[in-house]
Amino acid sequence: MTTNTAPFVQAFTTFRRSVAQAVDFQNPNYTNSALHRERFKQLMDARAALLDRIPDAKDADSDAQIAEVLDGLAPKNADEVALQEAEWRKVSALVTAGRSLEALIRAANPLRLAAIAQWIEVSPEALASTDPSGVIAEVRELVFQQLVEHGVPAAVRVRDLTADANIVAAWRKVLSEALEGAVSLGTMSRMAHLDPQGYAALGVDENLDRDIQIDFKVEKLDGLNLRRDTIPAKQA
Repeated sequence: MTTNTAPFVQAFTTFRRSVAQAVDFQNPNYTNSALHRERFKQLMDARAALLDRIPDAKDADSDAQIAEVLDGLAPKNADEVALQEAEWRKVSALVTAGRSLEALIRAANPLRLAAIAQWIEVSPEALASTDPSGVIAEVRELVFQQLVEHGVPAAVRVRDLTADANIVAAWRKVLSEALEGAVSLGTMSRMAHLDPQGYAALGVDENLDRDIQIDFKVEKLDGLNLRRDTIPAKQA
């Protein structure tokens, strides 16, 4: 990883600190209504400051580039067709016999990986699933990871090009969701997987109870429907 994610960590922690101060703001000279309005103003100021620190989308489209690598594994002549079909028949037989497709992928050579990438779309696992596109995407992503492990040049090149972009995209998602409330578990988990050091620096696990209380107060404050200047969504 070459991307410095420290500014993203700082943006998140500064925002959460500002939000905590906003929702707990007190002034004995304020009426209840004025207190709510001041808390909301401070909340919106914190959101505006965070918006300015959300990273722009990177040009790299990892999904498209990974798909290009996998599609490039398609057989280019009759001999390659025969070889991939033979490998896929072996894979199908092993899965039918009870072997895990994931385990087979992790142990596969590049030829078998190519066959799986090409034929997974018509596999019983995909066709029988309630989410066939999800199954296909998951399998193809795992195939790509194994191609990288095998040092396949096209896969390694795309991995290197998109790794930092994926980290920035994950942080972008975290910060964008933080604008309006709690960050979803899936979004935070993806960022933690890509940037474990950055995640650890947030202290999310240690501050969980406090953060839940803050998010509850933010939800109540937003629910008052006070007059607000709209915070525009960060464009993808």
